[in-house]
Amino acid sequence: MDIETSLLQLFETTISKNYAEIPASIRSLLKESLKKRKYDIQDEAIIEAIINDKEKPLEESFTESLKRYANKMEYEIQPFTSKEIQNEIVEIFIFDLEKLIDYFYNALINKHFT
Repeated sequence: MDIETSLLQLFETTISKNYAEIPASIRSLLKESLKKRKYDIQDEAIIEAIINDKEKPLEESFTESLKRYANKMEYEIQPFTSKEIQNEIVEIFIFDLEKLIDYFYNALINKHFT
């Protein structure tokens, strides 16, 4: 499974359910951000588990984070109007992803020692 492609699809699908179509520039920002992270094999396995989880935790977390961001900005997001907003949305997605990676990793560790 190509993790980067799967994450890009999940990102696009989640945004398109609630907001306008996303421009190529935000896709590029997300790709760059994912490449900078250089996830190892263990992280990639956890990301795959997150993506395949039936409860869709990344989609739900990202959707909730976008709603909070929209409320903070005091408007219904049309998030692709400026580079700053695009960068913030990518960072929100990465933050949610890394929070879930930590959660899944800790859950695995806890299962191992209980």
